[in-house]
Formats: sequence, C-alpha cells, structure tokens
Amino acid sequence: MTTKKLQDGFNFLYSDKRTRLVHGVLKSLGISVNRDDYGDLFQEGCLIFAQAFADYPEPITTAMEQRRLMSYAFRKIRWRLLDILRHQQRGVEVSQYSLDQDELTPEGRELVDPRAQLPFDQLTNDAFFVELWMRSSKQGRRYLQLALQDRFDSDVAIAKHCGVSRQAVHQWKQQLIATAHRLQKDWPDMV
Repeated sequence: MTTKKLQDGFNFLYSDKRTRLVHGVLKSLGISVNRDDYGDLFQEGCLIFAQAFADYPEPITTAMEQRRLMSYAFRKIRWRLLDILRHQQRGVEVSQYSLDQDELTPEGRELVDPRAQLPFDQLTNDAFFVELWMRSSKQGRRYLQLALQDRFDSDVAIAKHCGVSRQAVHQWKQQLIATAHRLQKDWPDMV
C-alpha cells in the first residue's frame, strides 16, 4: 500500500462534504457529538476510509462506482469502529471487575459475568446478522427468521411448518452457512 493511495483517499474524503459518511457511521452507532472521544473516533473513521479507498479494487470513474465505494467504506468503517468500541468496552468492564468483588448477584443465585450484555457486542452481532440477511437468498432469510426469531428448534419442525422436505430445509441451512462463512472472511477482526 502506498502513501499516495492513502493520500488520494483522504483527498477524496475531504472533497464534496464526504466526511458526512463518517459522521453518519458514528450516528448509526449511537455515538453522540457530545461524547468525549467523538473527535478521536471521527479521525479513526477517516483513517479507515482512506484505507478502504486504497483497498477498493475498482477505479472510481463513474457516479455508480462512487456510490459503491461509499457503501463499501460505510461498512468497513462501521465494522472497524464496532470492533474498536467493543475492545474499549471490554477493557472498561474488565477493569471495573475485581477479584475481591462478590461473584454472586444480590439474590445469591447466579454468577455475574463481567462481559455480559456489552452494548457493542450486541451491535456487532446485530450488524453481522443484518449483513447476513441482506446477502442471503429468500430461503436463507426464511430459515433465519424461523430458527432465530420464531425459535423453531429443529429442521424437522421448520420443514413441517413450511410444508417442504427436511432435505430442502437442510439445503437452506447449508446455503446460509456458506453465506455466513463468506461474510465472515470480509468481517474485520472477528473473534
């Protein structure tokens, strides 16, 4: 990667008010302008944009290519910022949890997991499943909805509900898994 490509990415970002893209990503993540680290996250987003611009495989000559680049960059920035925020959140959660703390809840029934319900983990999962939904076939979407939202517990139950064979449902699931694997390769720093 050359410095020239990165500089071209910055020049492209700062022309024609394209920095709105980075602000939009931050807004989509629920990060307020009043937050102390907003400026740092904005600058990180700009760096990620320049990297995405340099990595983008097609020449940016038409308006259509510009829209594709902006969509590509939006996803890259969002995923990377989610990753950064998740790591920050885990650091805060772990540092607030100490060995001398009581490991039981006030009711004394359950162990407390210091990483439980981290908001950025939830955002990351949501973003991954939204992307998976968008890239899946009609049958894959149907399988996702029935398995995750409607909580059907087996392929047999889904097949019976849809009026198709168990083998058909198995194919839907295999296609969905293949799509998820392809998406995971694009997903930055998956844990």
